[in-house]
Amino acid sequence: MKDLFKFERIVGISSLFIASCAAFFSIIGIGMLFSGSALASMIMASSLEIGKLVATSFLYRYWTKTKLLLKIYLISAVVILMIITSLGIFGYLTSAYQQSAIESKLADDKILVINDQKKYTEDKINSAKKRIESIVALRNSQEARLGESMTNVVISRNPIQLAQIQEQTKELIDKSEKDIESENGKIQKGIDELQSFDKKIAEIKLEAGSKKDIQTFKFISEQFNVNMNTGVTWFIVALISVFDPLAICLLLAYNTTLNLTDKVEKPK
Repeated sequence: MKDLFKFERIVGISSLFIASCAAFFSIIGIGMLFSGSALASMIMASSLEIGKLVATSFLYRYWTKTKLLLKIYLISAVVILMIITSLGIFGYLTSAYQQSAIESKLADDKILVINDQKKYTEDKINSAKKRIESIVALRNSQEARLGESMTNVVISRNPIQLAQIQEQTKELIDKSEKDIESENGKIQKGIDELQSFDKKIAEIKLEAGSKKDIQTFKFISEQFNVNMNTGVTWFIVALISVFDPLAICLLLAYNTTLNLTDKVEKPK
C-alpha cells in the first residue's frame, strides 16, 4: 500500500513535469510563430495545455459515463492539441537551431572573406618575389656588361666612355638595390598581413567552437553523410514524437494508479 502510493506520486509528478516542460517550450514556440501578438497567443496556448490535461483525465475517469459525441470530440481535441504542442516545440527548437546556424554561417562567411584576402596577399608576395628575380637578373646583366666594358680593348682606351658606362651601370645597380629593398618590404608586409589573417581565422574558429550544439550536429551529419539541416530536423521530430505523447501516457498511467489505489483502499 505504502509502496504503491509512493510510486503513484512518482508517476504523477513525472507526468506533470514532462507535460509542464512540453507546455513551456510549446507556449514559447507558439509565441514566436505569432510574434505580432505573442502574449495573447501564449495565454491561449496555456489555457489549451491545461484543458488538454483535464480532458485526458476526464476521459479516463468517466469513460463509461460519457456520451459518444463528447468522447469523439474530446479525443479529437486531445490529439489535435498534442499535435499543436509538438509543432510549438518544433518551432521553438528550430528557432534556437536557426539562430546558432546563422551565427555559424556568418563565421564561415567571415573566414571565406579572410581567405580571399589571404589569397590576394599571397599573390602580391609571389608577384614581389618574381619582381625581385627579374631585378636580380637585370642587375647581373648590368654587372656583366660592366665587366665586358672593362675588358673591352676599345672602350678601355677611351677613359671618358668607360667612365660614362661605369656611372650608368652604377646608377642602374643602385636603383636595382632600392627596388629589391622595396619589394622585400612588400613581402614582409604581406607576411605580417598573412599572420594577422591567420590569427583572425583562429579567433573565429575558437568562437565558433564554443557553440557545441552546431559542432555536434556537424559531426553527426558528417558521420551519417546527410545534410546538417536534415539531420537536425529528424532529431527534433524524434524528440517531439515522444515528448508530449509520453506526458499524456504518464497522465493516463497516473489515473490508473489512482484507480488501483481506490480499489485497494475500499473495504471488502
